[in-house]
Amino acid sequence: MSHSLFQDDRAAGLLSRVREDIGHLRQDVRNLVRHTTRHTLPDGARGLAGSARDQLVAGRSYAASQFRSLRESPQRQAIGVIGGALLVGAIAAGIYIICKSDCCAAASADDEALDELENEVPE
Repeated sequence: MSHSLFQDDRAAGLLSRVREDIGHLRQDVRNLVRHTTRHTLPDGARGLAGSARDQLVAGRSYAASQFRSLRESPQRQAIGVIGGALLVGAIAAGIYIICKSDCCAAASADDEALDELENEVPE
């Protein structure tokens, strides 16, 4: 604009400075977006991909070492599985024997007697 909307020279000067600042701000935003899309995002994506690749390699080597250790000691693994199965079987047999013992049978008979008393209806 060649002519000023304001009669005040100071207001016109401030408006001119604001207009220039907005122009510089637009240019800075354009430069920021251009730099971010060309450099920052690709570098970040490369860093993220590298980190993921390193984690996958570490996981693969860990799994391979665990598999090798299982392959190297199959007798120890078999003994552990058989021992665990025997322990679970012994616990289950103990619970079964306790439930079938006279103690549980007596408690069951007491429960049946209580049920019969509750079911009797006095006339």
